Amino acid sequence: MTGILFVMVAEVSRYSEPQVIMTSCILTGLGLMLTMAGINLSVLKNTPFSSRSFLAGVFLSMGGLLLFSVLYPESWFYPELAYAVVPYSLGIFLLMINLFVNYHAVYYLYQGSFMEDRSALAKNINVSENEYNDNNIRDGSVMRTFAGILLTNLLPGHPDKSEYSVSDKDDETFVTVGHGLNEVTETRDDIFDNADLPDETRAFNYSVKAEEDAVIDDQVAEKADQQGSEKDVDSVSTANGTKASVPFSDFIFMKKTNVKADDTMREASRKLLMYHFGKMVEHERGTKVGKDTEELHDMRVAAMRMRSAIEVLEDYLDMKEMSDHYKNIKSTRKVLGKVRDLDVFLEKIDEFLEDHPPERRAEMDPLTDSILIERAKNRGKMLVYLDDSKFNKFKNNFTDHLLHKKSWKMKSFKKGEPVPTRVKDVLPVLLYEQFATVRAYDVLVSPETEHTPSFDQYHELRIDVKILRYTLEFFREVLDSESKSVIKDLKALQDNLGDMHDAVVALELLENFEKSGKWGEDGNNKSSESGSLQDYPGVDAYIEYRKKELQDLLDAFPQAWANVIEPDFSLRFSKAISGIYTS
Repeated sequence: MTGILFVMVAEVSRYSEPQVIMTSCILTGLGLMLTMAGINLSVLKNTPFSSRSFLAGVFLSMGGLLLFSVLYPESWFYPELAYAVVPYSLGIFLLMINLFVNYHAVYYLYQGSFMEDRSALAKNINVSENEYNDNNIRDGSVMRTFAGILLTNLLPGHPDKSEYSVSDKDDETFVTVGHGLNEVTETRDDIFDNADLPDETRAFNYSVKAEEDAVIDDQVAEKADQQGSEKDVDSVSTANGTKASVPFSDFIFMKKTNVKADDTMREASRKLLMYHFGKMVEHERGTKVGKDTEELHDMRVAAMRMRSAIEVLEDYLDMKEMSDHYKNIKSTRKVLGKVRDLDVFLEKIDEFLEDHPPERRAEMDPLTDSILIERAKNRGKMLVYLDDSKFNKFKNNFTDHLLHKKSWKMKSFKKGEPVPTRVKDVLPVLLYEQFATVRAYDVLVSPETEHTPSFDQYHELRIDVKILRYTLEFFREVLDSESKSVIKDLKALQDNLGDMHDAVVALELLENFEKSGKWGEDGNNKSSESGSLQDYPGVDAYIEYRKKELQDLLDAFPQAWANVIEPDFSLRFSKAISGIYTS
């Protein structure tokens, strides 16, 4: 209780001083150990200190706390982390096991529900009551009893069949849980996938699908549109006359954008944003868990695609309505990007160290540790952002905006004159204009020119190549199959320019690290302690490695550029666009 009160009074957070964090952890850890030991002492009435598991649990827990106080915070890294966590956890585990395998613990915890009395329990395991009171009992029935209790508490109970109503369809069976506006509709596969999960996890899965008041199948809405219904997708009436909204989780199940050549540009934009918004939401949980860094990468890419779609198609959108959503998308991409960039730095360091001996790895520890600390800070900020009510409000508001079809209508006439609004009328011009912007860089980056481009110019070229590639990918479903090879060449050029930019930024950050000793700080900052290259020999070698990488990328650029600027690419580019008239 003292530990908990200390956490509350001191307002402990991940950004608190090391001494405050250490005090709160030791007080709380000591309290848990003493609580478990106290319960054991009350149960082991006969010579408690003769129980080896009890003594081992106490000593291991105390040892873990002692190691924690010695190691924290200077040596609080793996594998030192395990030196304190493992013995403490093992000690608590032994104290818990000591309770489960003891008769009194089972009796007190399950009195009145598990057995009628001590005699009945003793009889059930085929020993006398006196024999069962012996602390040295090792009968297998005790362990079976323990296993039964454990499984009973861990596994979810069977739901009442009255809570479910099953309706058959041609292809899938839907199961509805709850009543009225709080009902949740799931496919049979969803129910089976969730069947073995704890109640808390199942509840979370349900809440994702039931983010809005109810779930309406997309096929119902599409069918209503085909039949000439005047209702919007986001206001389809249910059987009981109430209106229900399609939650943003439904976007997750979109397999493609379904953009058509006859769609207006605004309607196509809506479909693109729905698709990528679904991808972003799909990877949100994995990003929070942090087990797979690719989840974060995929979520960030989805946010980046949404931002690019709005920027590319800005002239065809109602930016007054989109403005706030666009700002939230940019903020999300930025928060995710800070963590992802550090993941990439760490991956690059791992690549560098693959063929190096252990001593070289140790030389890189100061740099790696500093990046890990910075990543932990940014990941903490990211989790706060994703858990904040503002982010959830953005998701709900953006969902409402996407599903409100009337706000995505586009006028085909202006002052009595027709205005091109369809994808097949507007997209070719849009693509050729962006392709011309990319080709214009030839006077700067061509091997024949005497001008030596700066890294800033390479970076600007990368942005324009990315816009062209993304625009092609956004509308790939209405283009010719030749678009696949065109996108491949653009991606190769973009990757070359992107790696070049990353190497330039990395070299600047590494040089600042050698001056300041901290990742991300400006080496010219007067408050930072200046150092020398000799202080970090591993970092010095890594800088040379990144410089060589940068030079290799510069040498490879002319070929990547030639693949995009040559006549064959232009012909394939035109063929890809021509598919819009036959799709």
